[in-house]
Amino acid sequence: MTWEECMEALGTSDIEESTKHKPDSPSYMERDFSPLKELLRRLGNPERSLRCIHVAGSNGKGSICISLQNILSLASYKTGLYISPHLERVNERFTIDGKEIEDEKLLTYAKRIHEELHFMENKPNDFDLLTALAFLYFNEEKVDFLILEVGLGGRLDSTNVIEDKLLAIIAHIGLEHTALLGKSLEKIAGEKAGIIAKNRPVVVLRQEKSVLEVIRKVAKEKEAKLILTDSRHLHSSPFFLENGYQYFSYRERNDYALSLLGDFQLDNAMVICDAVDCLKAQGYKISEEAVKLGLYSVEWKGRFEILSKNPLIVLDGAHNPQAVTALVRSVEMLFPGYKKRVFFSVMADKNYMEMLRILKNNSLSFTFFQVDDKRGLNVSTLKSQWEKEYDGEIFIPESAEAGLDWNFERLKNGDGNTLLLCLGSLYQVSGIRNFFKKVLA
Repeated sequence: MTWEECMEALGTSDIEESTKHKPDSPSYMERDFSPLKELLRRLGNPERSLRCIHVAGSNGKGSICISLQNILSLASYKTGLYISPHLERVNERFTIDGKEIEDEKLLTYAKRIHEELHFMENKPNDFDLLTALAFLYFNEEKVDFLILEVGLGGRLDSTNVIEDKLLAIIAHIGLEHTALLGKSLEKIAGEKAGIIAKNRPVVVLRQEKSVLEVIRKVAKEKEAKLILTDSRHLHSSPFFLENGYQYFSYRERNDYALSLLGDFQLDNAMVICDAVDCLKAQGYKISEEAVKLGLYSVEWKGRFEILSKNPLIVLDGAHNPQAVTALVRSVEMLFPGYKKRVFFSVMADKNYMEMLRILKNNSLSFTFFQVDDKRGLNVSTLKSQWEKEYDGEIFIPESAEAGLDWNFERLKNGDGNTLLLCLGSLYQVSGIRNFFKKVLA
């Protein structure tokens, strides 16, 4: 189901435009949970019956969520997952054991929510409505676990309407949405730490000291057990493209294979392993076979996804300087000696110049494409700014397909030691994947 079809079924046309802000709207810091809470009350408070694992972070939270779902499903637990955004269909946001909600069910739950809106004076925003739908769906499907990915921030995110949860997880924190969350890592960390529940554990990726100090303070205030990853116990093996997996050992786990690539996935693996151990300490039975197979078999579209080995094409949704730094570091680690061509699309509110500077080294060309007419950065503006710092080839195609084809032809006719790196926005992932499905078939 498309976004438009889903919104029509939910009846958002009945909601005044001033209240229809999405998670990243300017009114975010003034947001009021009251409309969402009233809607949930009208629906029977389905969120109160769910065992939730809540995941926040600037980078990595999606990989952690999908991996945990795969592990818990393999451990014979019926596991729901609510994520955002979707890449192709709204259905991707609501999955149970990896299977998306069917259109018919999605429509049924949307209509039930729409019926309740007629009786409400103050209407929830779009993301609130989808979150309420998630709680309704997963409750009625009687999932054993619900993994919730934060949409934006944490403290004021719609998903944080759940006050009690089994476990909170905080992945890597970087500068993002600074106009909304704050202009420092410490302020952003405070927003992320808002998902920590009273007297419940929180697993945190060990990172900058100032970030951890903020999280420690919140955890102490809420009497929450703080569990930090420890990279001293992490060891990784060399990566070989022919193999397709990267291997690691962490704490008591030895020689586990990761299907998700990139050295940042090793950070995520530590978080996942510590989260599993935290759940096991609470009495949940999760075999090591489920952990090992879960990490080995998980799939996550558009996250360091190798679309082709020959020629080498890598697709990633990195859209902030921290994610791009990790992406470039991973490319250099996994494919040493390769030059790169860059296909780049970015939203206008991102720190795009810093992202380009991180990508600049060893890049033969940049192709710029505006993926979104409203929020996407104008490519002429991007080119005029970038050519002041980069003297290589900059290509502005008439369409995304033309730009991808231009790069593909140069890869095929190259020396075999160049890769195409596509990045900058999750919104372009679907189109890029579909293009190369056709040309590589």
